[in-house]
Amino acid sequence: MTTPAGWYVDDKGATRSWDGSRWGEDSPVAAPSTEFPSVPEGTSTTTVWVWLIVLLPVLSAIATIGYLVQMQQGMFDMLAAVPLDDSSSLDVERFIATELNAFLTPWYLVLTLSGWVIYGLSVWFAALDARQLTARGFDRPFPWVWTFLSSLVYVIGRHVVIRQRGGRTLAPLLVTIAIQVVVLLAASVWASVFVAQTFETVFWMVTTRQM
Repeated sequence: MTTPAGWYVDDKGATRSWDGSRWGEDSPVAAPSTEFPSVPEGTSTTTVWVWLIVLLPVLSAIATIGYLVQMQQGMFDMLAAVPLDDSSSLDVERFIATELNAFLTPWYLVLTLSGWVIYGLSVWFAALDARQLTARGFDRPFPWVWTFLSSLVYVIGRHVVIRQRGGRTLAPLLVTIAIQVVVLLAASVWASVFVAQTFETVFWMVTTRQM
């Protein structure tokens, strides 16, 4: 049975025309490559922009600590405003005032503004980082727009793409993971201490008022 005319892959892996009886005289058409060109060995993958992206969350963590400290004190003030026996009633105005003071602290404004500033700076720095990587020979680096989702996503994607191009870029990823782990552990410790102090405060208030 004769193979109908058309384009086929020959025994050398090239795509050529077949007229039904023999290969065409035209030059073989190589199959398109899906691989990206590798960068020369030793090409630097470190930029000041990626390190700024990695370290910016530290500023957010500082603002978060300041807010949590003030909020914790405000929560204790709220507990003090709640009557623990039937002999007195809740002072609603005082309770609302202490509640607002607990959450709407000056550090809350700092935390909110710093969060938006850090978010915007991360996107900007990612765009500058991608541009600099392109100038160094990295074809189609990881898209900086992923930073809108999360700076962590950009750092991870950047690492994967650079490795595919033959570059070495492990330090930013390791530091990012380390910061994330430290922040998570610190949050867990703070939550445990806060719960313990809350129970201790309530127990002390109940004991004092019963005496």
